[in-house]
Amino acid sequence: MCGIAGIINEDGAPVLEEEIKTMTSLVAHRGPDHEGFYFGKDFALGHRRLRIIDLSDLSNQPMKYVGQNGEYVIVYNGEIYNYVEIRDELIAAGYRFSTNSDTEVILASYDRWGIECVRRFNGIWAFAIYDQRKNLIVLSRDRFGVKPLYYTKVGSKFCFGSEIKQFTAVKGWKARMNHRRVYDYLAFGLMDHTSETMFEGVYQLRGGENLFYDLTTKKFTVRRWYDIKPEKVDISYEEAQRKFRELVFDSVRLQLRSDVKVGSCLSGGLDSSTLVSVMTRLLGENGSIETVSFCSEFEKYSEEKYVDEVVKHTNVVSHKVFPKFEDFFSELNSKGSNEIESLVWHQDEPFGSTSAFAQYSVFKEARKHGMRVMIDGQGADEILAGYYPFVGIYLASLLRRFKLRGFLKEFSAVKSVWPNVSVTRYMLSNMLPESLKVPLRRRFGGSRFFSVPEDYDGGFKWMNVKNITEYAYKLVFESSLPALLHWEDRDSMAFSVESRVPYLDHRIVEFLLCLPESYIIRDGYTKAILRDSMRGIVPDKILDRKDKIGFATPEEIWMRRNKEFVANKLRETVSLAGKGIKTEFLKYAEQILEDPKKGYFSVLWRVLNVGDWIKVFNVER
Repeated sequence: MCGIAGIINEDGAPVLEEEIKTMTSLVAHRGPDHEGFYFGKDFALGHRRLRIIDLSDLSNQPMKYVGQNGEYVIVYNGEIYNYVEIRDELIAAGYRFSTNSDTEVILASYDRWGIECVRRFNGIWAFAIYDQRKNLIVLSRDRFGVKPLYYTKVGSKFCFGSEIKQFTAVKGWKARMNHRRVYDYLAFGLMDHTSETMFEGVYQLRGGENLFYDLTTKKFTVRRWYDIKPEKVDISYEEAQRKFRELVFDSVRLQLRSDVKVGSCLSGGLDSSTLVSVMTRLLGENGSIETVSFCSEFEKYSEEKYVDEVVKHTNVVSHKVFPKFEDFFSELNSKGSNEIESLVWHQDEPFGSTSAFAQYSVFKEARKHGMRVMIDGQGADEILAGYYPFVGIYLASLLRRFKLRGFLKEFSAVKSVWPNVSVTRYMLSNMLPESLKVPLRRRFGGSRFFSVPEDYDGGFKWMNVKNITEYAYKLVFESSLPALLHWEDRDSMAFSVESRVPYLDHRIVEFLLCLPESYIIRDGYTKAILRDSMRGIVPDKILDRKDKIGFATPEEIWMRRNKEFVANKLRETVSLAGKGIKTEFLKYAEQILEDPKKGYFSVLWRVLNVGDWIKVFNVER
């Protein structure tokens, strides 16, 4: 995994060496092993390398390539997991290679198939290719946006990079608040749901998009190259289990390809436990697997007993971390450690909850033990109905289709499996028309505490879905997953660790979105096909779990235990944010912090985090 940078001077002047070098150095954490640059007539490319595949200097970047159809230069962040198979295909077509890297495979693929080559890749990437013959720079991002890529205009400069902070190196750029997207974040907890970021004028190339910059005309276009059009397949449940199991094993097999040490995150939940169990099956006695787990000091939030069950079952080497809220704020610890500033700086934008602390701590521990690649279960919740609203949507879908017998059977099963989950509320919420949902949100949701920007474009409209397939699609492309991938990328790269997500192998996602709903939610259980297909591979104690925690932290306890500190931070944010946050929010927050009987609302963390973001990046309102 690496960091990339680029500047194009639209006035035709050469790029200042200092600017591109500073842009590139700002992501040294993404690639501590090598730094390189390429200078064209009026553009420049920068690269920081983290050595994962082919550790030799021959694979350093920017990499130049002379192909059968042109000459190219690439800066690239990511991994093409099936590069071995593509390389063999290209060799059969007459191509020769001077390295063992996947980078050179990308260049040869582009030479042979043009930008359509990305459809052949199974992997995660964000790259820029300079096509000399066409006088074109092509930017591309992987299907689901696992690897980041941002761009902006600063005067006559078109700039792009792996992280937003890189633009601070460009003369004339200022950090200005995008009030529309900050409002979405504060009011609804939404981020990464559009091409806009919380910085005004800074955009992200979304997952499954390419950008073509014509160096002659100095104009660019963005085109979507990947989408999923789910069409239900006619397949038995038994056959679906077999195929799903094969896909998971093959995805993990491909993602274990590495020339450095590979470990795995292990929460003790179904998703990560499955991956660790599959890894041990694939590697057998030849592989000594190490895992890192977040464990909480509070039993309600701890999955340590499930972690221990998987460790016992697989004989992996287990490392555990027990981060505390106080560790991240210098005002609350004796070490003078203020890791919250570092975390906010790495994340670039405010993040949704203190779960980022847990993940950040896991990757920090992984690096401590020499793991440069970590396997993680991100994405499974979105494609396997891992969130409670899926159950309500499924029941509502049965009612809409007048499947009354199926509805009654499933409703009874759901109430038995999830007795403490308000399934009826989720179901009714899905069935309410949007015209009723909007005023209810404004009256009872977090949005009532924030001023709607004058130029607001009404970003919260994605919840109207008719079935769990539509909901999964929305989560994958428009809602939760892009944000979760953002946080994971920054948390891992903060410690120069590459995170890989086998469930987001596009073959798995496409297969699951085409299955009948009853294969995903069955007899009251979510993730049914995962549970049933992995029986005998994953411990029954894990497969039969009904609760869900993940990397959840005791945020509610943390915030109330440090209520005076939190209240002061919230007052500071309200002052910094100006008119965006209404003064009545502070009274509401005080009541939440003082009275444990009042339900905790994560909007408190979001407001607190915005204040730190404004300070770290000196954001202008």
